[in-house]
Amino acid sequence: MAIQASKPNSRIFLLLGIVLAALAFGGVLFALRQSGGATVSIVVTKSNIPAGTALTSDMVTSTSVPTSAVPADAFTSSSSVVGKTTTVAVAQNTPLVPAFFSAPPITSTTTSSSGSSAPVSVETQIVKGYVALAIPAAPASPPSSNSGAQMNTFGLAGDQASVGYYIQPGDHIDILVDPGNGGIRFAFQDVPVLRVGTPGASAGPSIYVVEVPRSQAELLTALVTMRGVVKDANGNVNAGPFVVKYVLRPQNEWGKMAPDGSSYTPNYEASSGTPVPAPNDPEVTNGSLDSIFGH
Repeated sequence: MAIQASKPNSRIFLLLGIVLAALAFGGVLFALRQSGGATVSIVVTKSNIPAGTALTSDMVTSTSVPTSAVPADAFTSSSSVVGKTTTVAVAQNTPLVPAFFSAPPITSTTTSSSGSSAPVSVETQIVKGYVALAIPAAPASPPSSNSGAQMNTFGLAGDQASVGYYIQPGDHIDILVDPGNGGIRFAFQDVPVLRVGTPGASAGPSIYVVEVPRSQAELLTALVTMRGVVKDANGNVNAGPFVVKYVLRPQNEWGKMAPDGSSYTPNYEASSGTPVPAPNDPEVTNGSLDSIFGH
């Protein structure tokens, strides 16, 4: 009797499931009608993906969603994400975007059938019109001028120039430059880091492999090798513009990758913001000390 009594309940649950599914489908249709019916196919996760996971084809799928709900840099092809490694945990049914992934370190190797190993190539990660370029983790000190005077700067150690070596593959950096007059300004901005070169376990990285437009590769090379010169009022030749430091950029200020991965639009930010406030802090002088402890 107990088994027979459960049959109507099973039917009720089945009917309820059908009704709920119909309502959900109706909701999707309503959303599509509200958006004018325009949809686009994007890549989403099939299940929850932990951080540090190399994606396989069975972890992702393509689905059509209203155009108004699609992230500007969402991937539209599964082949564009398969093999990429997540840097954060990604929930089920989440549209995949470049910010979820990082590049493997430069020390990663692949083993051939003969047993030999070689560094993993970065060529498949370079956007058309861009090139990969190695820059030093610790920019060099500028040389002395021909007048014998040292430029108004000192060479920084790698950790001081490179955010304490916290720059990782997949990060974006801005590059601070001395124009040659002792000042500091932002030059290159929103530069993706493809690889971080590490010479040994006990040492910091010696290079960063960055991705820059082909038209900027020569400029950045000239800056890191200090090819420029500046003449002062007396005709003395001093070092010209050169790289001083790299700074990390937050993800919400990254540029946009095209959905098909064919192009990247960097985001340049103005050097503005809240100035250093003048504190209400009277200066302590000999006179103020004498007024308190005078003799």
